Amino acid sequence: MQIARELIDADADKILRRLRRNGYEAYLVGGCVRDLLLGRTPKDFDIATSATPQEIKDLFRNCRIIGRRFRLAHIFFGQKIIETSTFRTNPREGVDLEAGDEILIRRDNVFGTAEEDARRRDFTINGLFYDIEAGEVKDYVGGLADLEARLVRTIGDPDIRFREDPVRILRAIKFAARLGFAFEPETYRALLAHRAEISKCAAPRVLEEVYRLLRGGAARRSMELLIETGVLAVLAPELAWLFGYAEAAPPSGPLPDDAALAARRKAAWAILAEIDDKVRAQKPPTNALLLGALVAPFVPADGEAVEPDGAPGPGPGNDHAAQAEGLLGPVVLRLRASRRDAERARQILLALRRLAPGRRRRLRPMALVKRDYFAETLELYELLLRARGHSIDELDRWRTLAQRSHALPGLPGAPGPDGEESGERARRRRRRRRGGRRRRGASAAVVGALAGAADPPPDATGE
Repeated sequence: MQIARELIDADADKILRRLRRNGYEAYLVGGCVRDLLLGRTPKDFDIATSATPQEIKDLFRNCRIIGRRFRLAHIFFGQKIIETSTFRTNPREGVDLEAGDEILIRRDNVFGTAEEDARRRDFTINGLFYDIEAGEVKDYVGGLADLEARLVRTIGDPDIRFREDPVRILRAIKFAARLGFAFEPETYRALLAHRAEISKCAAPRVLEEVYRLLRGGAARRSMELLIETGVLAVLAPELAWLFGYAEAAPPSGPLPDDAALAARRKAAWAILAEIDDKVRAQKPPTNALLLGALVAPFVPADGEAVEPDGAPGPGPGNDHAAQAEGLLGPVVLRLRASRRDAERARQILLALRRLAPGRRRRLRPMALVKRDYFAETLELYELLLRARGHSIDELDRWRTLAQRSHALPGLPGAPGPDGEESGERARRRRRRRRGGRRRRGASAAVVGALAGAADPPPDATGE
């Protein structure tokens, strides 16, 4: 089965041919082969080769070796990276396992052959190699048959493969959602049996896969599968309950009545579909926006025009800030989101209610549009309006206000002709800045004197 030469990335082609000229085996591998055979446009082109990471680095000056658990080479072409890995074998290949043995793979740097490398991969549809010189697919694992049957199947025993690396459970869901594939029955059974083992994996890896699920153009279908398999209840049970997983525990605090909750759940599912539309339009949301979008439909805001069907807030007083924190806090804690993304998501959620009609005069809109998170807030507001079927005319008013505040002189806080802010407010801001600089300068002088003006230690430079 041949792949048209023009569909292959030109830089990947150069790498493959240089490796071949220097006596190494080298193939296109993984997702790019799968996507090309399905008639899809690959996001990345990855290469597998018999050359070691250091041998790859010796051949390519634009190469950097990365990773500890899995060392591989990144070859840079401007902003583009071609990931080039050495053939590996499963470090436990041929080892007899006893019941209860810990088999989580923590390091994976045992080199092997092309066939061994294919057999240690996660799913058959990702174990296909393409030889550009022979113009043929090398299939050691039955991936072509599963592509034709549209099945996600592990390579080898699914119980072992998911125990080796439970993040593969999230990857299985990602491929099933993104490609519209079904799970092979034994793979699905093992996925359900070992879903709780995701907690053994490094939190950053798990979180990155969650972001990929939401940013892969199939967020809605991914969420459906996360709930259907019970995996979301393992990752974030409070979020699973909000989206309708009855077996999960609800978040703490007052809850809305059944009618209000049903309306909010409907909007939550619709907002995932809106995110998919943004991804297809090449406008992927930020991590903070994704976190905010997961809970925003469930956060009522006092006077918020987009509240569905006039549903009341979930508790007396409708304390927006407390309810936003009560919903977002458990999610970012369970997913271990970075402090930066979590704080940004909080700012976006709290700013949402200020966009509702009737609140601009009281809450100084000019101050809001100058915030660095305003663009993401407006983006989430648009997602909510569309998800709830409301008019988006209000967005135009805010965009116009933002343009005026940055472009037209004479408005409070707007840039003047020389680029400086105009009015008494700008003068006060400049005075505060000058005072701050003087204080910082004095502090630096004291610190320098106490430290003897010594150079920083080598590891303080970040290198």
